[in-house]
Amino acid sequence: MLPYQAEAEAAIGKDLYRYLVGRAVDGGAEDANEAAFRRFCLVPRVLSDIRGVDLATTLFGVEIAAPVVVGAFAGDRLFHAEGLAPVARVCKRLRLPLVVSEETVTPLARITALHDRVLLQLRAAGPVERARSLVEHAADAGAVGIVLTVLAPAHPIEGLRPGGFDVGQALRDRGWTTIGSDRPGPMPLPAFPNWTARDISEVADSAKARGLHLVVKGVLHPGDVAACEQAGAGTLMVSNIGLRQSSRWLPAPLALPGMRAAASKGTAVLADGGIRHGSDVLIARLLGADAAVVSRPVLTALAGAGEKGVESYLSGLIDSLTAMTLWMGAGRIEDLRPDQLARADGTPLPYGKSDV
Repeated sequence: MLPYQAEAEAAIGKDLYRYLVGRAVDGGAEDANEAAFRRFCLVPRVLSDIRGVDLATTLFGVEIAAPVVVGAFAGDRLFHAEGLAPVARVCKRLRLPLVVSEETVTPLARITALHDRVLLQLRAAGPVERARSLVEHAADAGAVGIVLTVLAPAHPIEGLRPGGFDVGQALRDRGWTTIGSDRPGPMPLPAFPNWTARDISEVADSAKARGLHLVVKGVLHPGDVAACEQAGAGTLMVSNIGLRQSSRWLPAPLALPGMRAAASKGTAVLADGGIRHGSDVLIARLLGADAAVVSRPVLTALAGAGEKGVESYLSGLIDSLTAMTLWMGAGRIEDLRPDQLARADGTPLPYGKSDV
């Protein structure tokens, strides 16, 4: 269940709302990412001497109020007249990092003027020089990092659109350019040839030279971790891209233990997809994530209730995370123990192993 979903559908119309929900053609009515989190239960501890809860942590080289990242979405002004600006203001007040898609209409400099913990998300497709120039643009605008999407960054077949809605055409019809394009709509990028680790490394070098943290998004197989790290990734985002292209891709909760085991100690791991409540954030942490990424609920809140809706949802998420951390018997999330997570059928997890 998404916040303000009825209000969002009424505000933006059924076609755009179907795009927002983004069900793949091989999926059903249920969100498989949400369902994956319901496969796990939290196990509280009692009689703990807790004097307060502190959720603060460091991510992307900056301090944030809680292990929560607000994720990117395309075509922001289709969902709200001010685009991403209301979300940036809320993230600033709540001290949460914000990822901005290169397919955002609102200029990056306007967003970074509102918030100082912004990352620009790019597609790992097309000319590498294009991506490197956008890294320079991000640095000049005051961003703190780059998110590079490596899973399905471009469509190999025309017409494969989640929900049957072409957000790019909607932007072109309005004459709106985006951060990553010099013409109306998103920049069209070829699916072939696929990028390799060498291409990622070139972008990583550009990011490092400008002091930007690099996140590689869309990594689900532990066998890809070493190549991403060697190419320069400081953070891995375990993401199936919201299941937009296929509902059969592995959800983050099921991938996390293997990814955490494969990643180096200094590499941060993020869980993306299906995060709705504070309990989901705790489950992600206990499965190996350093932080959780929330996107779709923020977008429905923005479309359905504007800035107040976004603040209400994100504040509520942090409040529920605070309460759940306390009720789990911890003053900090780092103090939670592996045996405080179980499968929903009650059987214990094989702690320290990747089989969930």
